[in-house]
Amino acid sequence: MTPPFPAVVFDLDGTLTVPGTSRPAPGVVALVGALHARGVDLAVATSASTAVARRVLDDLGLRACFTAVAGRGVDGRFDGKDAVVGEALLGLGILEAAPGTPMLGDGAGDMAAALAHGLVPVGVAWGGAPAGTLRAAGAHVVLEHPDELWVLGAS
Repeated sequence: MTPPFPAVVFDLDGTLTVPGTSRPAPGVVALVGALHARGVDLAVATSASTAVARRVLDDLGLRACFTAVAGRGVDGRFDGKDAVVGEALLGLGILEAAPGTPMLGDGAGDMAAALAHGLVPVGVAWGGAPAGTLRAAGAHVVLEHPDELWVLGAS
């Protein structure tokens, strides 16, 4: 079976998890598991530390699904979401994103970073930002539920 996407990059807080918690957002565990089972390379790009991101993914039972996890360095340095997304892509072995590679995020910074790397910016409504804000920041689509991502892979 051909994977529906070359790869998928996820933000962590507000995208994989309920904002401000380490609880999974409804439907994301199933989505990540299904993408992984179909052979899609997955990455996390977060403004949290890489160690925290890995711990949250472990708690969600999803760590093994992700090839790359990028975030703040051990020294706490944060060069911005654009740099973190670049690091996540490098972790996937991607120097230039293949057409149709989505990045899911809940904020304007996620959309800007996706665009900067040639990813398809996909907003998520469950993160708390209004859909209009995400669209204004460049989101090609705003998902109401994680299962809606499959429609993008079919087009």
